[in-house]
Amino acid sequence: MVESGFSRSVTGFTGGSFSAQFVLEGCFSVENNNMNDKNNNANGQGVMPPSTLYLWRLRTLYVGYLERRITFSAGAHTFLLGLEDDVLLEVNGETFRARTLLLPAGISFSADSQGKQIGCCFLDPLGRDYLFHQRLMQRHESGFYSVSALQDKQLSVLTQAYRDSLEADQVYALLADLLFPAADTTVAGFMPDARIARIIELIRSDPAQNYSNEDLARHVGLSGARLQRVFKEATGIPIRRYRLWHRLFVTSTMMSMGSSLTDAALTAGFSDSSHLSHVFQSMLGMPPSAMLSHSRQNRVLVGAGEPGE
Repeated sequence: MVESGFSRSVTGFTGGSFSAQFVLEGCFSVENNNMNDKNNNANGQGVMPPSTLYLWRLRTLYVGYLERRITFSAGAHTFLLGLEDDVLLEVNGETFRARTLLLPAGISFSADSQGKQIGCCFLDPLGRDYLFHQRLMQRHESGFYSVSALQDKQLSVLTQAYRDSLEADQVYALLADLLFPAADTTVAGFMPDARIARIIELIRSDPAQNYSNEDLARHVGLSGARLQRVFKEATGIPIRRYRLWHRLFVTSTMMSMGSSLTDAALTAGFSDSSHLSHVFQSMLGMPPSAMLSHSRQNRVLVGAGEPGE
């Protein structure tokens, strides 16, 4: 079982900066030796830089390789970047390709990085990052966006982060006003809702707590039904789905750091490992066991983000 202080850092990401080595598997893995050899030779390097998962209080970024095509319904606004080539995206039976893609929370999609380096960022739940990018990208009828006006700079910074194995706070500073707006940047049209921010904090601070909608609503002076409507308007997904998404991420992180499937599931708030397996399969398109095969060591780095966020 994870110690309580460390658990708070994992579940809410509210602690100070720390780093840990862990194993990321399944869709975030690098097991293809031929691919590694090809890229090693191309870079003139004997060892590939480690793939890295960066965790900040409001955002999560993975930079490295996707071993396989991923199919899931996002529990957060998602920004995908093909660092070497286009990402192939399938939405509603149609296939698109682009170097940069913005997908709203709740949309179902499949993405294929073609075995190349990729960046995958889950944006802030309140929608400020999403609104920032909307105005810089081309909208598609299927509801997603592509080809950012900041694309060249975004790709350059993420490529540098991967190549040089930069630390979390370094990457965060470089990505301000590129992958997310800096804390002091005004995002036109964004009107933060303190009630929704409070609900998100409650869920993140104790993901195992099964607050009812009425319990949560009382914290912000709303009815349960009204809170449901307001929350979905602000985040793009229902409260229950956001809670499951966060529990899934907590569970995956704990498993990567050595917790058993059962311990990680119970700590994150799932009723048992079968409940976790069902949610994992439905939201990420694979069973939890896929994360425990064909492993390779990667880095997970946690940064403080910006004060006041």
